[in-house]
Amino acid sequence: MDEEINGVQRNIVGMVVFDGERFLLLHRKLNWSGWEFPKGVIEEDEDIYKAIERELFEETGLKKYKVTGMVDELKFFDNKTHIDSLIKNYLIHVSSNSRVKLNNPHVIDGEVVLEHDDFKWYHPKEALDTITHTNQKDTLKKAIEFLGLSE
Repeated sequence: MDEEINGVQRNIVGMVVFDGERFLLLHRKLNWSGWEFPKGVIEEDEDIYKAIERELFEETGLKKYKVTGMVDELKFFDNKTHIDSLIKNYLIHVSSNSRVKLNNPHVIDGEVVLEHDDFKWYHPKEALDTITHTNQKDTLKKAIEFLGLSE
């Protein structure tokens, strides 16, 4: 686990999933509505790669992928949970014929949850126009630049 921020920290992994020239966005319906990358809390017994494997499967059903590298990281205070958090965003390459299956069984706080109700593959400009949160838009811009793609 990473160092604590102000005594409390929640570590999160974000996954910028791409298939060459397109990016995968999920439409979230749990707690808020909008488009985002797959992401989730790193559990205490996990390293970053185990968390990527688990979260990517839970949210997309994807099992075959390659971690290309870390795009960025962001420290922030979650106003809802009142917890300081650190998210590390990784670039994840999958085959263009990968099959996404939403809402694979997983439990949050003792309940089976369905976090997303749709997904789409977007070219860079469409993804930038669609993604909901500014911090994820900034991460996506870095990923596009890293991959040498044009917006």
